[in-house]
Amino acid sequence: MEALFQLEKFLPYRLDRLAKHISVSLAQVYRRRFNVTVPQWRILALLHETPHMSAKDIAQQGNLDKVMVSRALVGLEERGLLERYVSAEDARVNELCLTTVGTRLFESIAPLALDWQADFLKVLTPQERDDLARILSKLEQHSRSKDPVSTETESATS
Repeated sequence: MEALFQLEKFLPYRLDRLAKHISVSLAQVYRRRFNVTVPQWRILALLHETPHMSAKDIAQQGNLDKVMVSRALVGLEERGLLERYVSAEDARVNELCLTTVGTRLFESIAPLALDWQADFLKVLTPQERDDLARILSKLEQHSRSKDPVSTETESATS
């Protein structure tokens, strides 16, 4: 008799396991050569794409907890890779942006990260890569439209 639930076939488990493998593998590219952690890399990438972000925005967009962001920001600041300043829109908020050195570091790492990604995805055909991108976008959009609290309540009352 086949089990109804098999962890190895459970989508959240499989995606989490794959994401962790990808993150660890990619981190080897920039950790050894540039002494940058995973949270620091995400912050560099986010601030390169969208300068002048708050730590709170970085945590939300980078899928990082606040403590992780805080520690990573301290390390990046100590290395002169980013700077803080008071927001022009809200004096209670500090915004962050990359320094010239931070921008140069990001621009040194980004091509290596893209090469790593291309190598990782080479097992897929061009059509499969397009399908994967489309499917991930669709699932991400769907996950944002779900209210986890109401889903838990519905499950508990069913």
